[in-house]
Amino acid sequence: MTEIFQGYWWLLFPLGFFIAAGWGSFMRYKRTQAKIDLLKAYAASGKEPPADLIASLDGDQDDDHEHDGGRGHRSGGGQVFLVFLFAGLSAVFAYAGWSGMLGEDQQSLYFVAMILGVLSLAFLASGIGSLFNRRDR
Repeated sequence: MTEIFQGYWWLLFPLGFFIAAGWGSFMRYKRTQAKIDLLKAYAASGKEPPADLIASLDGDQDDDHEHDGGRGHRSGGGQVFLVFLFAGLSAVFAYAGWSGMLGEDQQSLYFVAMILGVLSLAFLASGIGSLFNRRDR
């Protein structure tokens, strides 16, 4: 059983990302449900709900805008952080594979480095794309 963990320890990274994404999605669902319940309470009392509450339920606006001043969760500093995080992790795994630091299984370390490098490039492209989208508005 320990051979599985020794050979495939790097799978903990994508598994952790999947768990974190699932948790974030679940929490976003709970926030939306709470807003709907609040709208129902306004409707039951016959009051007009605030425009901000209705606007926050719009599909184009993500709930994360509320927490960072309207910039978006993955824009600005957050996007740059992810680019550098994945580029740095990619470099660490490539160096570990090159130096033989973690044993003879260098191909799997290079494979993880390539995946992290592609993720870094994807976040870079997403950040550049969001810059152009903001300028168009």
